[in-house]
This record gives sequence, structure tokens and C-alpha cells, in this order.
Amino acid sequence: METPREPEAPPNEAAVGHLAPVGRLGEVLRRVRGHVRDALRDPGRLLSILLIAAFILRVIWLNLPAHVLIFDESYYVNAARIILGWPANAHYVGSPPGLDPNTEHPPLGKLLMAGSMLLFGDNGIGWRLPSVIAAMIALLATWAIVSRLHRSAWLALLVVALVAFDNLTLVHGRIGTLDILVLAPMLVAAWLALDRRWILAGVAMAVALLIKVTAIYGIGAILLYILLTDGRVWWQTRRIPLRAVRGPAAFLAITAVVGMAGLTALDARFTSFASPLDHLNRIVTYGANLQASPTTDGCPGPDSKPWQWIFNECQINYFREEVTVRAGQTVISRTATVAFIGAFNPLLAAAIPLASLFTLWYAWRTRSRLALWAVAWAAANYLPYVALALFTKRIEYFYYTLPLVPALAIGVVLLLTRAGLPRVVRWGYLLAYAAGFVAYFPFRQIP
Repeated sequence: METPREPEAPPNEAAVGHLAPVGRLGEVLRRVRGHVRDALRDPGRLLSILLIAAFILRVIWLNLPAHVLIFDESYYVNAARIILGWPANAHYVGSPPGLDPNTEHPPLGKLLMAGSMLLFGDNGIGWRLPSVIAAMIALLATWAIVSRLHRSAWLALLVVALVAFDNLTLVHGRIGTLDILVLAPMLVAAWLALDRRWILAGVAMAVALLIKVTAIYGIGAILLYILLTDGRVWWQTRRIPLRAVRGPAAFLAITAVVGMAGLTALDARFTSFASPLDHLNRIVTYGANLQASPTTDGCPGPDSKPWQWIFNECQINYFREEVTVRAGQTVISRTATVAFIGAFNPLLAAAIPLASLFTLWYAWRTRSRLALWAVAWAAANYLPYVALALFTKRIEYFYYTLPLVPALAIGVVLLLTRAGLPRVVRWGYLLAYAAGFVAYFPFRQIP
């Protein structure tokens, strides 16, 4: 016989009302943890998060410091103003309106800036937004290159992270200069060349040349990569198949034709040169006449030597604002509030010697196409400057190393992931890299 149960007490409504939100919050937190866990396991999602973070870091406070030109913006922004028929200050005052006064470079880069300024105004956003867009394109192109050459999406993600959080890449990705504007189409052309889309690669490289003629080193990098990969078979068989050179030949032809046609059209509207050859002569002559300082000092000014770059020496102070504390006439301290510096992330620079040697060895030993690409890209974009420094008095600057960053990042990642380093060493390096990025971030205080 069952013992009769006591009737259950009615639920305490106050307690239920108090616990229900807590239960809902717990469910929300569990779902959030699940989404975070899934995201951390998916390199595609992490890439999206990384790109969003990189974009935010490049646009935050983009208009600051207000009404101030940073470094070589004084040339290119004023050139864009003259093209638009707006008054310039400092450089190019009195130049004919509507024409590009910055004739030591092709007009396209300044036209992109002028178009942005026409849309967003004569302010930091107008000057710098093209660089932000180019920086994001460069990151995507880097991802595409590494993904094309290596099957690991995680490795590609790590390379893009090192590029995104390098100081030199960040700074040039948010100031109005030509350097990131030319790097983006160079990397796009390199990716298209890897996919054997030679016509489009030629068009992209021509666009780069119409921004800055240093894109010619990108052409050299593509050709050198072909020699390091297909050229080995040609050497072994003692013959070069015609079909193997059709694509590269088409690439060179399209680059030349589109580049010359583009320069002809741009010069006809935005310069006074009679022909593109006259303009090219002006560019080459101007560059040759830029002479280094006659001094024995390590860093005589903003100029430097290529062998100093790989040790992060001769960093360039692009712009600095600081707070000075005085006691009477005595300066007690100076604290930077804004500091735009032309320099690598210090952890990237510290790894260059070892990572470069390892990448060279790894490319030779394994014939890894990713390592070979990094070697070709770095050699073509670095060794010409070494030759210029050794055999001429041509002035050179640290920011010429910007195109090297993707190749250097690949080398560092190969060292971290293929050299058998302990996990604690790899994670320790990445944490230090993040600290280096924070230490060099241009805004040292929240404006």
C-alpha cells in the first residue's frame, strides 16, 4: 500500500522570476563559448576576424592628427590638391592647377588620392583612405599567395597575421603615400601569375607601375620564381619548352603595352610631357640624381643603407607629438603621445637573420614552392638596393623594405612551424610579436 504523498508546494514565483534571467544568461554564455570555440577551430572565420581587426587598426583616428601631413604626405597630398585645382601649402605652391606637379612618379597614385579627397574632403580621411583600402587588398593577396603555394590554411593565417601586425605595414597602410598603393597591385599580380592568369597579372603589374616604377622589382620577382621552379627542369632536360615561356612572355608584353598606354593617357591629361618616354626619362634621371649624404655616420639622416634595414637600424621619425614636463627652464621628461615611425615590428626584425637562413636552406632541401616564392620575392625587392648602395651614391630609405614584409613573414612562419621548435617557443614569439606591435602603435594615448 502506497504511502500518500504530501501535496507539492506551489513554486515560489519570486524565486522563479529571479532564476529565469540567470538561466537565460547562462544559456547565452554557453552559446557564446560554443561560437568562440568553433571560430578558433576554423581558419576561415579567424581570417575574417583578423581582417576586421586589421581594418579597425588602420581606420581608427584616421583623421588625426587633424590638419597635419605625416612624412611624405606633404608631397603627395599637395600634388593631389594641385590636380584638383585646390590651393596647396608648402610643396608645389604656384604649380599649374590640374596638372600633376610630382613628376618623379607616374600620376595614378596621386589621382587615386585626389579622387578620395574629392569624395571625402581635404582631410585625413580623404588623404589616407586609398592607403587603407590598398593595405586590405595587400593582406588578401598575401593570403591568396600563401594558400596557393601551401595547403595549410593555418600557416596562411599566421603569415597574414604577421604582415597585418607589422609596424611598417600598419603605418603605410594608414598614411597618404604611394608605397602601399604600389605594393597591393604587385601582390595581386604575383598571385595571378601563380594561377597562370598571365594577362590579368600583366594588367595588375601595369597598374602598379603607373603608381610607382619600383614595381619593376615585382616583375623581377615573378620571373625569378619561374627560374627557381620551372627552370630546374629546363636545366636538367637542357631545353625550354615553348609552351612554358608563352605565359611569362605574354605577362611581360601586357605589362609593357598596358603600362605605356596608361602612362600615355595619364600624361596627356595630367602632365605636360610630350611622350611617355620623356616622362620615364624624367623619373630615371630624378632618381639617379638623389645622392646620399657624404658622411660616415651610421644614420646621417632619414637615408640609410640596405644592410642596416635588416637590423631595424636608421628608423625614420615620420611624425611625433609629445608632452614636455618642465621645472622652470629644465626639461624633466618628454612623453610621446603620437609617434609614427618607419620601422619593422622589432620581433620581425629580430628574426630576419635566422629566418632568412632557414628559408634558404628549406627551399634548397625541400623545394617548397612557398619557400622558393619567399626567396624570389625578397631577393628581387632587396638585392637591387644593395647593388645601388655598393656601386652608386643613390640615396635610399628604410621604407623601401615595405615590399619585403610578406616574404619575411613567410620566412618567420616557416621557421616557427618547420624547424621543430617547441610549442612554448612558438607561442612565446607570437606573444612578444603582439607586444612589439603595441609598443610601436602610433597612438600612445587615447586621443
